[in-house]
Amino acid sequence: MSGQVVTPRSASRVTGMIRVTPDWDLADLIEQHWIVAWDRRGQAPIRREVLPDPSVNLAVEPSGGLLYGVGSGYSVRELEGHGTVIGTKFRPGAFSGFVPGSVSALSGRVLTLSDAFGRAGAELDSRLAAVTDITAVITEVSRFVRAHRPAPDGRRSLAMEIVEAMRVATPDTPVTEIAASFALSVRTLQRLFTEHVGTTPKQVLQRYRRQSAIDRLSEETDTNIARLAAELGYSDQSHLARDLDATLGRSPSAVRASSNHDLSSDAI
Repeated sequence: MSGQVVTPRSASRVTGMIRVTPDWDLADLIEQHWIVAWDRRGQAPIRREVLPDPSVNLAVEPSGGLLYGVGSGYSVRELEGHGTVIGTKFRPGAFSGFVPGSVSALSGRVLTLSDAFGRAGAELDSRLAAVTDITAVITEVSRFVRAHRPAPDGRRSLAMEIVEAMRVATPDTPVTEIAASFALSVRTLQRLFTEHVGTTPKQVLQRYRRQSAIDRLSEETDTNIARLAAELGYSDQSHLARDLDATLGRSPSAVRASSNHDLSSDAI
């Protein structure tokens, strides 16, 4: 049976997940470090369904270091046996400049550190393999980010500012309104996001709206679904239902029902 869908807001309630604040001098690039630990030996695997932010993540897994480009907006992981993953979540738009080309070239891809960063990535992988302490892993990754910080770029900063504006915009805000508020054409905004964010402006707005839908369905169990759809800018309840079915394969009622399963019930 599928468990509750995890969003950035609900992730703090997941047993075995810890968030770590980045060093002050990296806080403009890194939103957080995160640690997920599990021990399912002798038990069924855990299914983690996640609706993440439009961010690039660098993860140190049992198999080695990996770079995750911005995904489609929904991912599933099966956690079996035991292990620990230590991740670094870049702020949306902040990874631009760490590798050549546009961030969109990484979208939906998972790369080894050597494939992503060349010799520097291979060297980082070797250093990470030599440490087992979580704090030491975060220190090595932070040192790497600090050493390879890209030169300041006004367009990168603008893209990051726009993504944050989208995060707090009303759910029915259209791309045209976002573009106009920053004195940009829609086409210019789209090019900016291709280069620096890794997904389209429309997809970012849709992602944040789905996150809001999941959070509210999970937390406000007595809210009328039709009213919720209207408040989130969907044309009607069936529009919300189609969106969640296309993304998660679930109806709003099924999302709400899954929220009755405490996230901590999957003991780690």
